[in-house]
Amino acid sequence: MRSTSELRAFYYDVLFRAPLFISILFLSTAFLKFANEEAGCTEAGYDVVGGQTEEEADLASVDCTGRAYGIRPSSVLTTLNSVAGLILAFLLPIIGSIIDHTSYRKQCVIYAGAMFWGSNVIQIFTNKESWFGMVVIQGAIGATSYMIHQTAIFAYATEIVNDLDTELLKMNASVRVWELCTMLGFMVMVTVVGMIGGFEVEAKAATSQALAALFAMYPGYVVFKNLGDRPNLNKVPAGSSVLTAGFGKVIKTSKFLKASHPEVLKFLRALLFFESANGSIIFASTTLITQQLKIEDPSPILLAILVISAIGAGLVPFLHRKLGVKKGMMLVVFFNVLGSLIVILFVHSEETKGGVWIVGMLYGLGLGATYPMQRTFYMLIIPAGLETQMMGLLQFCSIVLGWAPGLVFTAVNEKYNNLRLAMFAVMGFHTFGMLLLGLVDVEKGRLQAKATEHLRIHKGAGGEKGKEGEDLELVTVQVGGEEIGDNDL
Repeated sequence: MRSTSELRAFYYDVLFRAPLFISILFLSTAFLKFANEEAGCTEAGYDVVGGQTEEEADLASVDCTGRAYGIRPSSVLTTLNSVAGLILAFLLPIIGSIIDHTSYRKQCVIYAGAMFWGSNVIQIFTNKESWFGMVVIQGAIGATSYMIHQTAIFAYATEIVNDLDTELLKMNASVRVWELCTMLGFMVMVTVVGMIGGFEVEAKAATSQALAALFAMYPGYVVFKNLGDRPNLNKVPAGSSVLTAGFGKVIKTSKFLKASHPEVLKFLRALLFFESANGSIIFASTTLITQQLKIEDPSPILLAILVISAIGAGLVPFLHRKLGVKKGMMLVVFFNVLGSLIVILFVHSEETKGGVWIVGMLYGLGLGATYPMQRTFYMLIIPAGLETQMMGLLQFCSIVLGWAPGLVFTAVNEKYNNLRLAMFAVMGFHTFGMLLLGLVDVEKGRLQAKATEHLRIHKGAGGEKGKEGEDLELVTVQVGGEEIGDNDL
């Protein structure tokens, strides 16, 4: 692996973004508390404003019937997730175009990171009066700037290793474990500080945001100092601008993959569904834990999920070796399917809330193993010489449908006031994604990828070179009467 300052920046970026990201779990609990108060839902769980009695609430499948700003409190987090997903679906092709067609890749990392950090600082002041504005900030700025930052930093991933077949797998797995351990350590710290200080939900949320912003400052500085600039990878196509080229590129790349690497396209279709469900599962679970199981502080359960997630990430090489990449990936998604099914059938009341630990274990294994396993799967079948473009497409497909499960969850919950029924949305997206994974022919995809291995490139201190130092060639295919080359993607 290249011993460069950029590799250091890549790992320090985990220390920067992980505390800022995981602090949303404490903030989400505060959002739900304030939403319930706004809707007139008491801690006992019935709607005072609407005239609902405690006896009536005891007979209801979901107690509170009140609304905050037109939606049920139990729909606040999934609505936030859907809004952020819709914004990202529009912005990411533009960000990808800026990364590919301009020399502003580092600026995307730094400015988006600064916005992400700033949104966390502002949210320190979340209270009963400001909570809804903070939800808007989180959806419109916090979540979107986080994903833009992550997209830009991951564009460096294939350029800071020498061997994409082995070193990238190790780096992906180690980065994931590093990230989960950082999140775990941060959650333990906030929980301990909250216990010592006797903090309630609001104070714990403010503490988490303040500590996250504080601890992210030095790693952010290291990233800024060590990350290098990049020249524009490609010229903006004729008739396009930087703002529109990204959308055209997604269409053209899809045509290219369909013509010459169809297994990659099949994998990305599956990813659209199971990854969108992964993005919604934490918000949906937090809502169910606090609203339906009546567990006021979900942090111990979420801590357990993070511990199991780190174990899941560490199991990826074992799953890969014993099951192969396809069956291993399908098993990882199935863990999430099974977890949601158990919630729907068995874990849905205060009397059955003990089962949430089993669900947490399954979700932890699924979420922990997903990212290193999916990147390993993907890197085995993508065409060589296009690693940066393909990783950008992976990031796009991971996010572009992220709004859908939360939107379906919210729609079902708003219509029927039933979180168990709403969980079918998350489970359905995971299940469909798992079934689509079964259609990917891994061996065929690997053969198609191996045919392009002589185009493998590495960028960095050593410049560009082929796998054995030979001159780079261009692969072209005919798509709808148009010749498309790798450099057009």
